[in-house]
Amino acid sequence: MSTPRPETGSPNLDTLVRELAELKEELADLKILYENTVDHSSRIENELEEKNRKINELLTAMKMYLSPQLYNSIVKGSFDAKLRYERKKLTMFFSDIVEFTHTTDIIEPETLSRLLNEYLTEMSRIAEAHGGTIDKYIGDAIVIFFGDPEYVDDVTHASQCVRMAVEMLATIRGLSGDWSDAGAPGGLSVRIGINTGYCTVGNFGSESRMDYTIIGGQVNIASRIEKIARPNSIYISDATYALVRDIVRVEESSHIRVKGIHYPVGVHRVVGLAEATAGATPYIAVRGGRFSLAPIDFDRDSASDEERRRVRDALRAAMRLLGE
Repeated sequence: MSTPRPETGSPNLDTLVRELAELKEELADLKILYENTVDHSSRIENELEEKNRKINELLTAMKMYLSPQLYNSIVKGSFDAKLRYERKKLTMFFSDIVEFTHTTDIIEPETLSRLLNEYLTEMSRIAEAHGGTIDKYIGDAIVIFFGDPEYVDDVTHASQCVRMAVEMLATIRGLSGDWSDAGAPGGLSVRIGINTGYCTVGNFGSESRMDYTIIGGQVNIASRIEKIARPNSIYISDATYALVRDIVRVEESSHIRVKGIHYPVGVHRVVGLAEATAGATPYIAVRGGRFSLAPIDFDRDSASDEERRRVRDALRAAMRLLGE
């Protein structure tokens, strides 16, 4: 009886062993490739995490040096980091601490630094809450403006600025005790000056180092008004008063001369918000690119002309911010 021969084309054992060995080699190569890929992917993932961490740290540091409006425009890519400027109507705020130089000779530097930083922190918080763009700190002085880089309307900006100043004074009275305890004569007193007018706003400096700020005669008027203000008082110009006369109570109206300005500047001392006595509240609050509307209880038949105007202004400002 003859031995059966394998069918033609069927693999023998040697072939199968050889193919198995080849497959094992390929599998080993694939395993090495996989391990290298996983290791490479892990390295890339770790590098990405480190890059993101550094970016977040830089953004956090940048946020400490910039106003919220400017920071947001840079992060969103809408800020043009070039030497540019434009003429624009803004409401400008100047303040400084009364007799601060004398106070530096009385209070220990460490204590004074702590008090000053607490003061500037509170003032910055209030400015941001009212939508102000913090221009700069000059020692104890603060410069803030409303109307750039985000513009609503002149009445809204002037109203925000005055309300901000009133809240700042209330906060300053609360901080004054700490300054008295530290040895400051009379505690903490601040002068505030506000003006509204056309100035030049933008990036000034060189191609390698620039500053986003405001310049012009109207800026000088705001600074001059602050200089003649009484301690713990708010003085506003005629131009600002014309925009906020319905929401403020003023007294001691007068005129001052400002170097470089060929006409007397009318000024008024703000003694409070008219709204505070009437029990009313502003219908709209603008904070950077965000706004909130307070509940509006409006009776068309009994509403006064002033109430109608306030509701109209709030709704118009809201529509502008919506881009309608």
